[in-house]
Amino acid sequence: MKKSTSYLFIAFVTLGLLAFTNLKPNANSEFKSSFTETLKNAKAYTLEVAEKMPAEDYTFRPHDSVRTFGEQLAHLSMSSSLLNKMFIKGEQVDFDPAEGEKMMKMVGASKEETIKVINTSFDEVITTIESMSDEDLQATFVFGFAPNKPELTKEQGFLFIRDHVTHHRAQAVTYLRIKGHDAPQYRPF
Repeated sequence: MKKSTSYLFIAFVTLGLLAFTNLKPNANSEFKSSFTETLKNAKAYTLEVAEKMPAEDYTFRPHDSVRTFGEQLAHLSMSSSLLNKMFIKGEQVDFDPAEGEKMMKMVGASKEETIKVINTSFDEVITTIESMSDEDLQATFVFGFAPNKPELTKEQGFLFIRDHVTHHRAQAVTYLRIKGHDAPQYRPF
């Protein structure tokens, strides 16, 4: 009797642990779902900022040492696409910083081209995260642009992209206000 009670006890504990494990939400799946929504909101907010600036003010810069309004938005978009391809997707990308800078200036001079690049880059990043498994999000890469070249998870790579977008979009919002244009209502996550 004691043996069967022991087996029954072990079976209940095992089933309980299995049930608890299967019912517990996967943290990475939650990240993927919530971060996809974050990216969609960031895209909409960034497009609102881009639309608020008149085309003739896309070349405005508050000081010679900084990018123009259009260059800020082109940079955040083109960089997101590059980071996504190089680090998240692991694609071989021939990147020439001088050529990238030239392209950013060209795109940033046109409201229409800047808006196209914003749409394309956000769509690329959103498609990438939607296609990733939980294991993919935990895979690592070496972030070669940072001085100490840290190893990051791809999840951390997505967070870096978000922070970079936020940084440059905030600069663009400041430019809107300096020029006397209304900025769109802030959108959190």
